[in-house]
Amino acid sequence: MTKKYIPSGAASVTGVLKTVLFGILGCILLPLLYVLVNHWIPNIWFAAISAVMFGLGLGFFIDQGIGLGKIRNIRVAAVIGVFYGLLAYYMQWIFFDEFMYNSNGFSLNRDQEGYTALFENIFFLFTHPQALVEEIVALNEVGTFRIEGSSNFSGTLLWVLWFGEFAVILVSVVLAVMFGKASEPFSEQNDAWMVRRKPVAKIPYIEDKDELIKTLDADDLTLLKQELEDPASVSFAEVIIYESNGDPVKYITVVNTSVVRQKLGKDNIRKDVLVKYYPITDPSL
Repeated sequence: MTKKYIPSGAASVTGVLKTVLFGILGCILLPLLYVLVNHWIPNIWFAAISAVMFGLGLGFFIDQGIGLGKIRNIRVAAVIGVFYGLLAYYMQWIFFDEFMYNSNGFSLNRDQEGYTALFENIFFLFTHPQALVEEIVALNEVGTFRIEGSSNFSGTLLWVLWFGEFAVILVSVVLAVMFGKASEPFSEQNDAWMVRRKPVAKIPYIEDKDELIKTLDADDLTLLKQELEDPASVSFAEVIIYESNGDPVKYITVVNTSVVRQKLGKDNIRKDVLVKYYPITDPSL
């Protein structure tokens, strides 16, 4: 089994509480933006893409709190992701429902009285989920959107689409959080996240992954210290180093990179991770 960094599992109550501000902020801004943008661009394919972006965006907000709270427990991070994912989805339904039933519709051009009424209705729906569910059921009966050339989606099909939307958003949030800050190298000695060294070192393309792992296990860093003869080479390996001042352990990620030239458009870049967060104690690196 290849050596790799394993999070310590630390997750203090204080650290978890530090995610609250970022989580709540994301649960207000992103659902509101998601509802408005999907109203302005009523396209089912755009809706699918925006659902993924919604989830990843919320994951980004939560990740900031996880970093600040120094949470190194992936399971706790996942639970936090699920909680805020559910809250954000609930909030997007509140915003959607309010805009659908409001006399001003989705317009943001309101006077002070209009905004006051909007906030009061949103607060009412937030504190009365039963009323929100009843209105969602009513919306399902009449349908909320349609594809050009067809009637409104409603009934069972619309429930299926809504469930798919929910699943995409929730899975995106959880994956973003689990593979985010909580999984990155942390220096327990310095009580700080390790920093990615810049610039990223480039070495000749690694042809044999097993050979690389074998040499690393033998504490032989020869392959990592090779110089790239041609800086313009389209095939090379990147050595990404995570470190913290005074900590004798560093973690490296080695990525084979190939640039495929295209006659038209941008070049395609292919990356293959050979080792990720491999521990190194040699001070010469």
